[in-house]
Amino acid sequence: MKHLFTLLLLCSLSTTTILAQNYKQEFEKLCEQGDTIKQKKLLEKWEKGRPNDAELYIAYFNFYVSRSKTEIVTKVPHPDADKKPKAKKQAGYTSEIGYRAEPLGRGFKYINAGIAKYPDRLDMRFGKVYMLGETYKYAALTQELVNVLNYSTTIENKWKWTDNKPLEKPEEFMLSAIQEYVATIYNSGKSQADNMKEIAETVLKYYPKHVESLSDLGIVYTMKGDLNMALRYFLKATAIEPKDFIVLNNIANIYNKKKDTTNAVKYYEQALKYGDTEAKELANKELKRLNRKPAEKTNTAAKAKTTAPAKKTAATSTNKKAPKKKS
Repeated sequence: MKHLFTLLLLCSLSTTTILAQNYKQEFEKLCEQGDTIKQKKLLEKWEKGRPNDAELYIAYFNFYVSRSKTEIVTKVPHPDADKKPKAKKQAGYTSEIGYRAEPLGRGFKYINAGIAKYPDRLDMRFGKVYMLGETYKYAALTQELVNVLNYSTTIENKWKWTDNKPLEKPEEFMLSAIQEYVATIYNSGKSQADNMKEIAETVLKYYPKHVESLSDLGIVYTMKGDLNMALRYFLKATAIEPKDFIVLNNIANIYNKKKDTTNAVKYYEQALKYGDTEAKELANKELKRLNRKPAEKTNTAAKAKTTAPAKKTAATSTNKKAPKKKS
């Protein structure tokens, strides 16, 4: 997903005209130098010279995102500071990134104008989505992803990226990126279940066999405590992709919670067969529990956790958190 954030990095130097290339290259250099005064003057010059340049909207967006960014650094005492006087000198630091509303609001105005003028530029749309995630505006993020999916059918997935270049494998890339954002929403907690549900249902409206979205709905209903509906969607997913160990693990967990030991063992064994190292360890752990005496099975049945949404389109993806880094 590293190339997903080229919008915010402005790293591509290819362009349609020499003039636009010069504006873009110069802006990049000024960004590296951190000279915001010269950046603003260049943007004004760029706007007069090429007011309809799509990259101008992106540059303005980056400019105001950068201007809005704040960082609060906090000193963290060493855990042994009370016991060991010398430890006080070994304190660490943590930093928290935030964004001021007024500059960021201007950035959103520019990227919204860019999207309105160039609706087939997926980099603009995902740049906006990324910042909505950074500022925890998950309802707006969800709506933007729904807009992407709806518009994608209008243009038959013929998305463009930086410098209006056609995107390679646009459908695959779009769905993979959306799954990244679903993982980000999931990591925010149960309060986001309905947003996850809306995204997954919209994906399935156009791609009814999309395994990750079927699995996401299974996770949503698990979060809501509806194990029967959760199982329904997980089983649909595994019928399409029988070797997806993430789905297999989730099915086993559901049966485990329902105290259906026979089926729990069956699907943990499947997860053990097809899983990666981490999945095999988890499946082995649960199988050992289930092979204990009945009383212990009952006590441990509810401990199994639902695996998070997969990050990638491939069924063999891992379950790490989606990246939240912005350069």
